[in-house]
Amino acid sequence: PKMLRIKLIPAGYGESIWVSVGETERYNILIDGGLGKTYQKYLEPEIKHIKEMNQKINLLVCTHMDNDHIGGLISVLKEADSNLIENIWYNGFIQMVDSKFSSQKENKFTDRDNKILDVIISQGQISDEEQEIGINEGMSFGVLVEEKRIPLNVITGGKDICTGQIKNKYEIAKNVFITILGPSKNDIVELEKYWKNDMVSRNYMFRVSDKIKLMKAFEYQLERIKSTVTYEKYKISRNEDLEKYIGELTECDDSLVNRSSISFILEYDNRKYLFLGDSIIDKIMLDRIENEVGFQYRFTAIKLPHHGSRYNITHDFISRYTAEEYYCLTNSTKYGHPDMEVLAAVLCKDIHLKKLVFNYPIDKAYFINKTEWKEKYKYEVIIGDGETVMERVFK
Repeated sequence: PKMLRIKLIPAGYGESIWVSVGETERYNILIDGGLGKTYQKYLEPEIKHIKEMNQKINLLVCTHMDNDHIGGLISVLKEADSNLIENIWYNGFIQMVDSKFSSQKENKFTDRDNKILDVIISQGQISDEEQEIGINEGMSFGVLVEEKRIPLNVITGGKDICTGQIKNKYEIAKNVFITILGPSKNDIVELEKYWKNDMVSRNYMFRVSDKIKLMKAFEYQLERIKSTVTYEKYKISRNEDLEKYIGELTECDDSLVNRSSISFILEYDNRKYLFLGDSIIDKIMLDRIENEVGFQYRFTAIKLPHHGSRYNITHDFISRYTAEEYYCLTNSTKYGHPDMEVLAAVLCKDIHLKKLVFNYPIDKAYFINKTEWKEKYKYEVIIGDGETVMERVFK
């Protein structure tokens, strides 16, 4: 039987999604790994299970370098034996930065440059756990991929995963197709530029050719760039009308790291699923989606970008691309996601029957779970307990 399962893993304020396609010959995709602690609690049992079934993680996608997406993946790699993971998609230093910045001959500046990198590396990763200093020594995702010799970005010959590098509707497994929607080459160039300017401001002279050191420093540095977070103006109130919560949705996420997210359409058995990472849906992204599915389309499921943040989605998108199910994945701590404006816009503008799925029992989920609203705007709310993996099955 044809079947696709999406497991929404409770990953704190982070994100981790497990997709398995097919029943007997199963193809497993792990998209992000949440925070460090997501591994022990959820990913490890999941991995143990697929090993017992003689399966592997056929594709592991690290969408971008944010500690709430990459933390759990570091543990997956640390613990993985060599044949657990078949392929990894990830854009790290080697993929994103022009080799001219790491192939200079050593000279009198090399020592000073090394010290600058050491400072960045000594700060380590941003960790979600209060833990002893030094526990993360050398735990950069990119470095682990290298050490474990797991095939990386094979599909692009080791180069960056971005639009234009891979033919659309690329068949990753029998009848399973992926179309990359982001990042674009330009998003990657912008991130490289940011990195270069940041290094110049530290008086760095680009005289280090130690790739491992550069990979580590690059990754830790990017994990530390956070875009400005401002809290939303719509507080939940006694407002009787859901439409009153719809905002402008014109402000835009300026985080280059989020912009560099790998986002894609997954297609199987004539259904399409939209995985948007933390990407920003702007005009360019809309055009790419339109190229694939036309001006308007109803997806089977849409993973809302950036935990439902209002900076990552627009009214244009919401009115043209709808879904049978929308996923909003976060426990809402730290950044206060999702934004009420996004939820209200999706629920009011999508006139079909739809489901809004939350993997944590957050206030906003309960707030919109009002019978009269659900009847008027034709929606259901599904709320996870924040403890169990939620499974969505499509036959």
